[in-house]
Amino acid sequence: MISVTQAIQTCLSRLETAEGPRRLLHGRGGNVEGNRHVTVDWYPPYLLIGSFDGGEYPDLVAALSNHSEVAGVLLQKRRGRETSAKSVIGHVPETFLVEESGLAFHVRPYRSQNVGLFLDMAPVRDWVRERAQQKKILNLFAYTCSFSVHAIAGGAEIVVNNDMSRAALDWGRDNHRANQLDLGRVKFLAHNVFRSWGKLSKPGPYDMVICDPPTRQRGSFVAEKDYGRLIKRLTRLVKPGGDVLICLNSPFLGRHFIEEQMARWGAGFVLQDWLPTSMDFNEANSEAGLKVGHYWRRSA
Repeated sequence: MISVTQAIQTCLSRLETAEGPRRLLHGRGGNVEGNRHVTVDWYPPYLLIGSFDGGEYPDLVAALSNHSEVAGVLLQKRRGRETSAKSVIGHVPETFLVEESGLAFHVRPYRSQNVGLFLDMAPVRDWVRERAQQKKILNLFAYTCSFSVHAIAGGAEIVVNNDMSRAALDWGRDNHRANQLDLGRVKFLAHNVFRSWGKLSKPGPYDMVICDPPTRQRGSFVAEKDYGRLIKRLTRLVKPGGDVLICLNSPFLGRHFIEEQMARWGAGFVLQDWLPTSMDFNEANSEAGLKVGHYWRRSA
């Protein structure tokens, strides 16, 4: 089957040039004929195959498992919010460390759909690290705190990580420890931002705020309803001259949604540019993938 051959060739080609974790096949993006329901991620030395149609893709698994650097293959089947995972080649451990830009992160491939490190965000994490020196940073919806790890490694004065999940923040704390970073410069707040902003405002104002919420998560955040409520608070959180990253990963909401929300609720913030995300996540519809708007707060 031509589509399987194309998928295998794409994966092997990217695997040969991989210098760390990366997506080898982004079938969900609609650019690989006949493979819209599969993804392949490389978290060295393991491959994680995401199946969104219940298929097991034996030809793809067999071809990729023959590569000398592949120590194991895990198949993760996704049906809505239901996820099952199993090792199909070798043994993929419950948790292991991967290295991105010289920093270590815990990956836990059996735990949930999100294994701990979003690969499409890699260039944005590097962007934050390059600009973090001596800055006070607020990391909203921090999940496993990968932005914080990069920021502290880049010399940030302090990073405040906020997420409703204590388990995710504990995971983030482990990521900082894996890199022997100074936890005295890091705060972890398990807190619903919409119940009270006092805990977040007290350490501020901030030189940089990273807003990376889930697009649609019941009880936590729904972009269409909640992004405006979040943006309204930014003037109390961000210093004049400070930066804000507005992140959105929705196949249904594009850059125009962010621009409208910021124009309506974010008075004083000016769009600087749209930050590049990983080229491995190329979408047939360019508005369907991850969008990251870099905004700057005017000094007056």
